[in-house]
Amino acid sequence: MIRPENQRTASDAIDFIDAVVGALGKMTDIRSASAALTASATVEYGRITVVVNASGSIMETVYAEGIDELSYGQIARATVQAAQTAAAEVERKKKELLGPLSAMRMGLPSMMELPEELVALRAQLPEPTRAPLTPPAERDAGGSRGKSNRILDR
Repeated sequence: MIRPENQRTASDAIDFIDAVVGALGKMTDIRSASAALTASATVEYGRITVVVNASGSIMETVYAEGIDELSYGQIARATVQAAQTAAAEVERKKKELLGPLSAMRMGLPSMMELPEELVALRAQLPEPTRAPLTPPAERDAGGSRGKSNRILDR
């Protein structure tokens, strides 16, 4: 016969495990969404647009009509400015997206507080996903990459 206090402890352990498994699933979803983030910035009256991935790496640079009115130095400075602006925007988006993840971690006990059996759950933590370097328009659900010859006119 199971004692009532043991039954309560077993029930608490099951609830805790369910909460941890749910949190792991949410972490995986949030990390995947974070790795897929992109941001763009357009400068010089729409003549230069830069798109960056979640790590701030440039994925695409588009020079629109009228670019020939700028000097090479102006193009270089404006391209860097657009890349930095886009990188700052993707960081803002990432912080916004990862905010709930930080709060979720704060609510979980530390590894030192977990029984040995539960420490094995750490192996289920998702690995960080690398941000893709292909522009969003060149990605598809099947993972193949196509070429796009589009000019952004913003």
